[in-house]
Amino acid sequence: MTTTLILIGSGILIGAGISVIWRDVMRNRRKPAFVLQRDLPAADGAREEVEITISPGKARKPGYADLMSLVSGEPSQPEKSAAATADPPSPEREAMGAVEQQWSNLEPVISAGVAQVNTILSAAILTLGAQGKASWSYKNRGYGAYRRLLMGEESLGWVRIELAQDGTLLVDIKAHKDAWASINGKASAPAEGITRTAVSDLLSGCLKPAAARAVQSAGNGEAHVATAGDAPWQDVDALIAAALRAANGALSQTGAKLRALAPAEWDPLLRRHRMTLAVEVDAAEVARMQIERLPHEMEVAVGVRDTQMLGLGRRRRIPIEGMTIHSLAELIAGCAWPAIARFRDVQGGEPALQRAPLFPSKD
Repeated sequence: MTTTLILIGSGILIGAGISVIWRDVMRNRRKPAFVLQRDLPAADGAREEVEITISPGKARKPGYADLMSLVSGEPSQPEKSAAATADPPSPEREAMGAVEQQWSNLEPVISAGVAQVNTILSAAILTLGAQGKASWSYKNRGYGAYRRLLMGEESLGWVRIELAQDGTLLVDIKAHKDAWASINGKASAPAEGITRTAVSDLLSGCLKPAAARAVQSAGNGEAHVATAGDAPWQDVDALIAAALRAANGALSQTGAKLRALAPAEWDPLLRRHRMTLAVEVDAAEVARMQIERLPHEMEVAVGVRDTQMLGLGRRRRIPIEGMTIHSLAELIAGCAWPAIARFRDVQGGEPALQRAPLFPSKD
């Protein structure tokens, strides 16, 4: 009986103590729950008045540090923000940021080059798809984007165009299937100062195997294309050879000559035959000439390397039907003549045929 009464009394006391502590916490009291007379200020019992100012700013929510302060009784320290604790940018991160910015500057030029090469690829039923989101490649080797290589609606592979950290523009073609592994290829060029034409040339060179394979897959096998292309060229081969002899005979009076650099070759991208010649004056090459066999026309084009002579380039066509040795020779010599005459003028020579036609009419 005595033990029971003691336990009941202890329980009452414990409950009373807990209720007092709970009440003190709920009221957020700033002084201890129990204050003894000896703890009061001895000098002056007057209560000090304290002015409390509340900042109009946003109140700070209590954090983990405040909770630990209540437990330990020590003042809390403000928590540091993530920005304050973040490490300063590293040189590697700064270099990567510079590459990303350079890629952003190059994107309009790359897009223009892709559009230009798509015009050429359309003859081979190929296109480069829209650009994906730019990202870093494996081990941050380069920053760039992927495009699909499409044949009609079918995706043949991925074309990765990226800017390496050393300033090189890279092109990497990877087929989806092993059966198309022959189209895989890589190419590169310095990115600084690159133009859309240079981007187009870079892509065209890398895509030639894919163009040839696409033509073959479309039902015009590579051997068949060559055979089908050789017949039209063979029809005009003798006429072109005779026209070149006639043109060289007339140009020899000024020390000029057209020299074939290689036999006519089939270009799978343009799907036509092309012969390349050097335009020489006194054994010095002043321009390049290309003679191409189109379905119903012959095209003669002359380009110069000297930027000060770009206006001397020529591109002319003549219908194959009714074409004669005389008319083709006149066209070939007429396209080459501006570059030849300009070179002779610069060298101080006097072109004998500067004002006279190279091939007087037979009438």
